[in-house]
This record gives sequence, C-alpha cells and structure tokens, in this order.
Amino acid sequence: MTEATQIVDLVRKVIADGNRAEPAETVNVLTTNAVTKKLGLTARAVRFYSEQGIAHPIRRGSSRLFNPAQVRRLELARELRGIGMDVKSVVDTLANLTGPGTEGSKLAALGKQFSAHAEELRRREQEVRNQQALTTRLAKELAA
Repeated sequence: MTEATQIVDLVRKVIADGNRAEPAETVNVLTTNAVTKKLGLTARAVRFYSEQGIAHPIRRGSSRLFNPAQVRRLELARELRGIGMDVKSVVDTLANLTGPGTEGSKLAALGKQFSAHAEELRRREQEVRNQQALTTRLAKELAA
C-alpha cells in the first residue's frame, strides 16, 4: 500500500498540473498498454476512468495516448479508489484539485474530505462487525 506522504506528493503534483496550461503538442505520452503496466490498472479500468473524465487522453485513431499529467490523475484515482472512495468522489476530488483556488485551500478541503471518508469507513466497519456477529449467531443456532 502506498504511504500517505506519497499520496500527498501526488496530490500536490496534480494540483500543479491543473495550474499549467496544457501544451498543444505533448511529448512523453504513454499508450493505454504502457499506462496499464506502469500503474497496475487494467485497460478496462483506464478506459472507464477516461469515460468518467478522470483523464482526457489524446486520441490518435483508435489509440489513446496519455501525457504525464493524465497519468498522474489516473495514479491518484487508483490511490483514492484504494482507500475506498467511490468513483463519483474521485471525479469530484480531481475536479476540485484542478479547479480554482490556492494549493493551501485545496489541501485543506481535501483534508476535510478525508476526515469525512475516514468516519464513513469507521461506520461501515461497525456495520460489518454487526453483520459478522449476527451471522456467527445464526450459524451456531443452525448447527445446534
């Protein structure tokens, strides 16, 4: 699992990317296949994330090409999904990170979002514990 500091560094890079104007011609682009190898995503996941607006690849015929900024967005999406965020939250988060505002305000808002997400995970954890306890009691009663 990725360390929190690595994710924060990635967030800062995505914010910086959002503050730069994208060049008309890009270099160092990666194909979908190269992105899948680099990030450990499936081609289907890369296409799905693209369809959701997480990344906006350059289309060359039937090929999708991703510049470094788009690869970072996909990488951050992978990390956010890895901590249990749903796709809509990931899309909203990336939009907020690349929208207007200072880096400090974006990081503060993301911190609040992560706090709320952590609380939701705690709530779900308790729900799963309750379900597990009930299932265990049912299994014991049925075995008797």
